[in-house]
Amino acid sequence: MSVTHEDTSRAASRPETPWTPGAAVGITLAAALAPMLIGLLAVLAENAGLINVPTQPDGGIPSLASPSILAQMIVGQLLSLAIVWVAAGWKGARPQVLRLAPPQTGWAQAVGYGVLLIVLIGPIEILLYRLADIALFTDGRWILEGLRSPYWWAVILAAVVLAPLWEEVSFRGFLLSALAKSRLGFWPAAVLSSGLWTLLHVGYSWPGLASVFLAGMGMSWIMLRTGSMRAVVVAHGVINAFSLTVISLFGPVS
Repeated sequence: MSVTHEDTSRAASRPETPWTPGAAVGITLAAALAPMLIGLLAVLAENAGLINVPTQPDGGIPSLASPSILAQMIVGQLLSLAIVWVAAGWKGARPQVLRLAPPQTGWAQAVGYGVLLIVLIGPIEILLYRLADIALFTDGRWILEGLRSPYWWAVILAAVVLAPLWEEVSFRGFLLSALAKSRLGFWPAAVLSSGLWTLLHVGYSWPGLASVFLAGMGMSWIMLRTGSMRAVVVAHGVINAFSLTVISLFGPVS
């Protein structure tokens, strides 16, 4: 029996997961903090004289022009993904919890969802930066430095492939499934999961954080509409690829 679009939408609003909301929040936060463990290990290695970890002069987000910082980020992303992936497999429920079961949204349609969010959120983001009198590329400086370094390919890997993969599997898959199944319902669950996701970006200006939250709500809407992990991962990747392109082409030279 074929599955209609309406059937898919209803299935997306009634997620299946063996995890309670509290346990899902705890595991997601543990996964999100995993990169801090990698950072701690890097500090210990630096103290032992094994590596040299650069510090940001202004105390801001470390620059991605550093190979050690990039390596920490990528290893942290993989560790975070592994934690959620293993937890989602409890009781053999991974396909349902992470929305990996068919039908999956087609690649072209998934790209289209990403473009749609860019069109909808982009003007709001520009307006927020103007209202706050903050330079548009302020929050992207650490990325820009990486893109203009010899390690630009690792920046693209981390931002366009790994970040969308582990963040969507964690927040729009594992966490949203558990929260939406509770008495909260879908949209309060989307607000909570998007808020927690926004906390990952602490260090951004408030317009930057607001833009991240809006993107999280947009991705939640895509998940509700499609019930497809492919849709949100690809859409997220499209948004990040677009952001990196704009930063690279129009970011300040110095």
